[in-house]
Amino acid sequence: MKIQNAINKLNKAGFKVNQNGIWFTAQKEGCLYVVEFRRNGNSEDATGISYRHDSDHSDSMRDYCASFFCDNLTRAIRGALA
Repeated sequence: MKIQNAINKLNKAGFKVNQNGIWFTAQKEGCLYVVEFRRNGNSEDATGISYRHDSDHSDSMRDYCASFFCDNLTRAIRGALA
């Protein structure tokens, strides 16, 4: 999926999208989960689509991944809104 299409889909679902370098995070007001994805290299494709609890973060030192990875953005949105 192209990044601009992902941003448009998230905006349509009521999420506010923020960008930090190659990382994109989206959160809907009142929702406890955050949808995340990143840019795939220098392309305009989104990769690593996932969602996680807002207050939970991954920790590489403890080998802990807080995110639930999804095949597509629709599943991530549904998971975040559940």
